[in-house]
Amino acid sequence: MQAKKKAAKKTYKPSAKKKTVPSLKRMSLEEYIAFRAEADAKMDARQAKTEASIDRLSVAHAKTEAAIDRLSAENEKTLIAVKEASVRSDKAIAKINAALDRMEDNFGGVSKRLGDLTEIIVVPKIRVDINKLGNHNFKDAVADKTVVAVVGGIKDPVAEVDMLLFGDDEAMAVEIKTHLKKTKVDNHLKRLQKLRTYENEAGVAGKKLFGAVAGVVVDDEARTYAKKNGLYVIEIREEEDKLDIEKPATCRTW
Repeated sequence: MQAKKKAAKKTYKPSAKKKTVPSLKRMSLEEYIAFRAEADAKMDARQAKTEASIDRLSVAHAKTEAAIDRLSAENEKTLIAVKEASVRSDKAIAKINAALDRMEDNFGGVSKRLGDLTEIIVVPKIRVDINKLGNHNFKDAVADKTVVAVVGGIKDPVAEVDMLLFGDDEAMAVEIKTHLKKTKVDNHLKRLQKLRTYENEAGVAGKKLFGAVAGVVVDDEARTYAKKNGLYVIEIREEEDKLDIEKPATCRTW
């Protein structure tokens, strides 16, 4: 028999050199103290910069708030000034409108002409025509009536009425214009309220108070507005010596 051959022994070469952990350098106490001092100094410097930035932001914020406060105060003053100017402007406009109204009624003898129209056409016809159209019982007519009353301890005119019609239990205040416009209708509505407020002085206490507006020229807007507010509308036909009277759908009383 042949003897078995012994298996050859395997040998392995190391694939790489064995890694070694580098050794840490040890600090001496003096080196550690120096290291900490340097780190603390850097941290203190960063903290100082941060605090300086915060201080600058705080100052800027304070300035911004102060500026906002100044603007708010200035804005409030401006608003007050605008309101005061608006009030002055409204008063000035009211005075101008009143002056224009007076000019319109008096310029070029218009006032005299209107008086003539009232005397010749309106007075003789209005009472009869109004009674017939509205089933009223007016018996008397008074032109150019000024109502005087004591207000605040002072005796003053409170209303001027172009014409007042009187009956036993009713009365009518008539405003007469050469050119009847919506603003004139508004003025007459206020006048009617004053006549009711000072009814004893006006002689209409205990009476139903009706209203009417008349004009040689009547704007369509004024006509519609007056009838809507319960007023009679009278158009003076100067060339025909007659009156065209329109009754509102619902007569208003004061």
